[in-house]
Amino acid sequence: MKTRHEINTRHEITTDTFGPATKHARDRCNGACKGNCRCPQPEPSRPDMADLTRYPLVSTMRAVSFDDAVVTITWEDDTISRFHHGWLRENSPDPASRHPHSRERLVSPLDIPADIRPKSVTLESPVALAISWDLENQPVSRFDAGWLRAHCYTRHRFIANPTRHHASLTPQPAYWSAVMHSDAMLRVWLRDYLETGWSVISGAPDEHDLSTRLGARIGVVRSSNFGFQFDVMSKAVPISNAYTASDLPLHTDMPHYELPPGTQILHCLRNDAVGGESLLSDGIAVANLMRDHHPEVFRLLSQVSVPFRFQDADGDYNSRHRIIECDAAQNPIFVNWSNSTLAPLDADPEIMPQLRAAIRLFLEYLQDPRFLITLKLNAGQMLVFDNRRMLHGRKSFDPTTGGRHLQGCYLDTSEVLSRMRMLERDSGEQEDPAPEPAFI
Repeated sequence: MKTRHEINTRHEITTDTFGPATKHARDRCNGACKGNCRCPQPEPSRPDMADLTRYPLVSTMRAVSFDDAVVTITWEDDTISRFHHGWLRENSPDPASRHPHSRERLVSPLDIPADIRPKSVTLESPVALAISWDLENQPVSRFDAGWLRAHCYTRHRFIANPTRHHASLTPQPAYWSAVMHSDAMLRVWLRDYLETGWSVISGAPDEHDLSTRLGARIGVVRSSNFGFQFDVMSKAVPISNAYTASDLPLHTDMPHYELPPGTQILHCLRNDAVGGESLLSDGIAVANLMRDHHPEVFRLLSQVSVPFRFQDADGDYNSRHRIIECDAAQNPIFVNWSNSTLAPLDADPEIMPQLRAAIRLFLEYLQDPRFLITLKLNAGQMLVFDNRRMLHGRKSFDPTTGGRHLQGCYLDTSEVLSRMRMLERDSGEQEDPAPEPAFI
């Protein structure tokens, strides 16, 4: 018995199956030729995937086949994609499997037999794949080529090394009015920010509450133990070292939370004191360097969790994180570090000296000129940075020579990515989408 079924007896379907070639442009004949010429043909209808995103056609499908485990698609650009039968069935976009209004799943993995397999697989067009299942009362599953290509889990994007970032990777200039009043400029700015990990927006008015206005322009502002919005300035009775005039070593904010915020926005209202320069350092770039050149240090920092604690009269927060968090392929995706809120280390006594030495080396590299960025914000500028990637700090300042006042707020990374996807969806200029980072 054959275990591999070809779609067209012995030959796989090709695009020639669907009619005359369309790549030679001629004047349209308005159908008078009845499809017997080489005139440009209308684009084939694409299946509805119950997804508001219209995924770009990176390539069309040339041929398809299936065996006992997977459906294999050969694309016109010679890429090969393989999808397991159960995965295809649970992602079927038919109304019985995905609610037509909420677009959420109605089928649980428990509803799908472990040995489910297709009865037939058909290329209805170069952009449409149809699967009939070898079970009664199962819907026909129709898939769009763009959606399949975007969700192809046999591609190498899940194990590719991230970009190696250095201090020389600087963001493009951005301006308050453009970002706040033009969706096109907001999309350009967000794309640049997501690549560089930080940005400075100039031209903000001399008004309070602008950090939360920018935050709300992007998504839902996240509250914290510091409030919905916080004021970074020297205070008589500070609840944080940030609320003093002393230097603030490089750190990420709120590692004492189970999930630290992804983005921080700081609006400079005043900064005319001597000193007070802002510091940034790319923790992911440093983590990549340590993985390549100090693998044992990298192993410790990415496998051993350390405790962080914040306490004041109104709360007591305690959480543990690995200083370097990685995905399943050991690519660094997040960093967590705050000397101010580091609780007493409680690692295994056998590794305590090595762990402390590893932390010291990590902090030394953060100060390396290849990664360290120093800038002095002026009134009317906003500093936006990725709090899970860029460590930030401040040089001390002399409050007798002037003032320093920043207003800030937080957003989760999911809010930033959602806004980016919405803007790209509305513009019709979507890139091949990728999932948010995940780690094991």
